[in-house]
Amino acid sequence: MHKKLNFDICTFCNHSCSFCSNGDKRTIKNVTSLKNFEKTMDNVLKYVEVSEIGLSAKGEVFLNKDLLDIVKLCKQKYKISYVYISTNGALCRENKAQKLLEAGLDSIKFSINAINQNDYKLIHKKDDFDRVIENFKALLQLKKEKFHNVKLIISSVLNKISQDELQSAFRKIFAQNFDQIDHIWYYPLGFTAITKVETTKILRKCTIAFDEIYINSDCSLGLCCKDYFDEINFGSLLENDFLKLYNSDRFNLIRSAHKSGNFDMGGAWSYAKDV
Repeated sequence: MHKKLNFDICTFCNHSCSFCSNGDKRTIKNVTSLKNFEKTMDNVLKYVEVSEIGLSAKGEVFLNKDLLDIVKLCKQKYKISYVYISTNGALCRENKAQKLLEAGLDSIKFSINAINQNDYKLIHKKDDFDRVIENFKALLQLKKEKFHNVKLIISSVLNKISQDELQSAFRKIFAQNFDQIDHIWYYPLGFTAITKVETTKILRKCTIAFDEIYINSDCSLGLCCKDYFDEINFGSLLENDFLKLYNSDRFNLIRSAHKSGNFDMGGAWSYAKDV
């Protein structure tokens, strides 16, 4: 069995972005220890071949003090070929970033949701714009000088400017090192408490239930990162065999319902992307 793995190793966050579900009181807060991460991975990798792992989803990954050792474990013990993190970037100082890259981290994605200090403070609820830009500039320089193969990505949730305006702004901000950026992902909307969205467009169904594995910060097997408040949880991987949970009647029922188009979790399983 070959799967992509998403392990949410921290659900605490140092920012309070207006579009994000993290600030909602229903968000379960936890940090995955190195010991529990290893125990969980040993359980899963008895059955699953993993070539890609993401180490973040609902929180700020740099708040996990074991981040560096977790990356080392992924690369050295588990030989995972592609390891990536997502971060708001405020805590990703150059010295920390360099250690992660030296440990073999393959990709870092910064969530930068404004193109100026005032809007950034309004959206992120923290005045960290200059620090984040400085940290990403340092990353770009590290890539240029030494870590040529690392993928550096920016994601932006914005609805007041166009994708072209965003690209132009970042080109100006990062100047001569702009071309070191691999991707800039633009999302015109974010988390919403609306439970269902009607559309006349043809939707392509999400395949996470079949192709990926999502593990919560308490090391339980979850559905996906769009289950913001852990409403569907299949049990602890610290206490239960992975294959037993993954092939449970409940999980198979959800897969079957999703495949037939009868599963609705607030629209989380079908995303509005034209076929």
